[in-house]
Amino acid sequence: MSENIIDIEDLLLFILSHSSPNMGIKKLNKLAFFLEFTYIFENDKKLTNAEYAAIPMGPVINDYKVLIQSLIKSGKITKNSKADDGLEDYLPIVKSKELSPELTGFLLTVLNRYKDLSPKQLEDLSHGLDSYNITVHENEGEMGKIIDKDLALLDSSLSLTDL
Repeated sequence: MSENIIDIEDLLLFILSHSSPNMGIKKLNKLAFFLEFTYIFENDKKLTNAEYAAIPMGPVINDYKVLIQSLIKSGKITKNSKADDGLEDYLPIVKSKELSPELTGFLLTVLNRYKDLSPKQLEDLSHGLDSYNITVHENEGEMGKIIDKDLALLDSSLSLTDL
């Protein structure tokens, strides 16, 4: 599988810039995972340099707390503690770098497929993916292990041909 084409920070900024406000950390993690793994399924290439860990609530960006703090500290996003649901969410201050029209179109297609789902619905969908289940099973249920991105090629439910 070839190297990544954008930085994970730019993917998160893209998601935040093209989604409705009140994006909590759980949903942001799930959307990043679905964009990344759908890209891999469709193109057999990595989208970002991020690793995803299998935890009970589904896949998350490994070390996502450090990444989010870095984005806040660098002034790229801000934490909104007055979100409608009373939980913290994140708002973009800057946009992601300019992406090719093809990549932008792809990411928007995938994002539009998942962005209106609740964090719980995204969690449930991720629990049905082979990439997540194989990682959990191979590690005898031990959580926090890194999901091999090559496993995305097994997740036919990520296919865009049925859209």
